[in-house]
Amino acid sequence: MSFASLFPSEFKGKIIDSFSPEALADFDYNDELQLKNKAVKGLLDKSEYLKVLAPVVPSVLPRNYRTTSKRRVTFQNGKLYFHFGKKPQKQIVASSNLEAAGHQEIYQALHGFFSQKRFLSAGANLNYLILRGSYTEFALILNVRSLNASFIRSYRSCTEEIKKLFPSISSVFTYLDETGSDYYLEAERPVNQVAFKKLAGPANLALKLADKKFLYPAESFSQVNESILPCVLKVLNDEIPENVHLLDLYCGYGLWTLALGDKLLSAWGAELSNQSIQAAKSNAAYHYKDKPFHFEKNFISADLLKSKLPFPKGQKEYIILDPPRKGCAADVLETLIARRSAKIFHLFCGANEIVPALKIYQANGCKIEKLIPFDFFPGSLNIEMLAIITPPHKK
Repeated sequence: MSFASLFPSEFKGKIIDSFSPEALADFDYNDELQLKNKAVKGLLDKSEYLKVLAPVVPSVLPRNYRTTSKRRVTFQNGKLYFHFGKKPQKQIVASSNLEAAGHQEIYQALHGFFSQKRFLSAGANLNYLILRGSYTEFALILNVRSLNASFIRSYRSCTEEIKKLFPSISSVFTYLDETGSDYYLEAERPVNQVAFKKLAGPANLALKLADKKFLYPAESFSQVNESILPCVLKVLNDEIPENVHLLDLYCGYGLWTLALGDKLLSAWGAELSNQSIQAAKSNAAYHYKDKPFHFEKNFISADLLKSKLPFPKGQKEYIILDPPRKGCAADVLETLIARRSAKIFHLFCGANEIVPALKIYQANGCKIEKLIPFDFFPGSLNIEMLAIITPPHKK
């Protein structure tokens, strides 16, 4: 049973399209939270997990929260369309009330520029336009089918004018995807096709959390709902004591380690993205140069955990798992449980992975202490769930 299927097809006279990524975007937020709380309870299906289930933690920004947005670009009958999905809708420039304030204005202006005769061929060469960053500063990424000297001149000329209109655009990049695929940035990259080129501005974006600023590459994954991160961090801060070792898996650019860094004795993080790992190392060196924080590019597997991670002597270990939507392999969870750490904090991005993973934890003697849903994706039929797990400590 998928999480989306737990929502009704209609609520208070409004249709809920389970195939739409913005199915609840036009709903009152209190109604949306009501629906999500009911869906989470349905997902756990009268199990004992309901006893430790907390209400959904609301997003600080229920709308205009997405710091990453995109528009697919299509050229038809001499016109450019900036739209969602595979086919243009009625709107020439599609809009969304879930995106950070300012994104729609930028897309409208870009449409005006690329519709001009001098930029039209460069506009028709676009696969996607992508905006990333924070709520005050953006990077513009041009996903293109082809990149030659003429196109580069056109994109530079256009973006110089756009940056004058929108000082909030700090950087501009091109990303080459010759196939014009549905892939646009934050997915598995096509093999032998990583052509990310900076046209203007700094190479890194910035995120502020725990009174610190962390830099990360424009092509690296970062949470799209910046407003809810302090809510998650508060729970982690309350649950993790001082002077402990942290094992941070699927660590990205080290956000959780770095945000908790003042209270940690040491940390070890792993992530498959080399760009993210280099950013994690740079951030750690800047903020915590005297602390043994180690970050490594590696695929998270049971073999890696067994061969690379001896248990830190004389320290309590806490584990944060923040895997992608497809979740963790069962043998990874079993290997982590066997470390008998003080606690495991498993942040589920895909709601459908929650119950199968909880069953693995319980089958291996763990206690499910708390389940805290966070509304990372207001307006959609999805949530993230933080499970707080205590492994068995008797050998």
